[in-house]
Amino acid sequence: MDYNFWADVTAVTHATIIVAVIVGLLISFRYKRFRPWEAGALIATVVLWSYFGNCPLTILEEKLRTLAGNPSGITNVGFTPFYANKLLGVSFTSRMVQQTTFFTGGALFAASIEWLSPVMHLELFRARRLFRKAKRKFA
Repeated sequence: MDYNFWADVTAVTHATIIVAVIVGLLISFRYKRFRPWEAGALIATVVLWSYFGNCPLTILEEKLRTLAGNPSGITNVGFTPFYANKLLGVSFTSRMVQQTTFFTGGALFAASIEWLSPVMHLELFRARRLFRKAKRKFA
């Protein structure tokens, strides 16, 4: 089996998923109905990342490259920092990527709660509107 080919396929799939999540962020800012989907994708990323200690696709890519006989050490650095440095010459840490992903996931999850307002308790949203009206009245 050609492990290098499958490692490259894994890397392209990983990059495609990252681009889809970033494009999804831009779409969800404009169209609120996509926020729960985007928040779900980011929460799933956070859970998988926390459970495995790294992205499962990064682990799979490193495993395939090791089986092919040329390990890259990508699991030590992380997918995005590794390829950003390799392809673009930009250097940043995996921790920065992880914190940005966690913060974005949490912020989008919080923003998507309002989208669920018909399902959630409506009094919470009425109280928020009341505080907003009071703020305008006294400001």
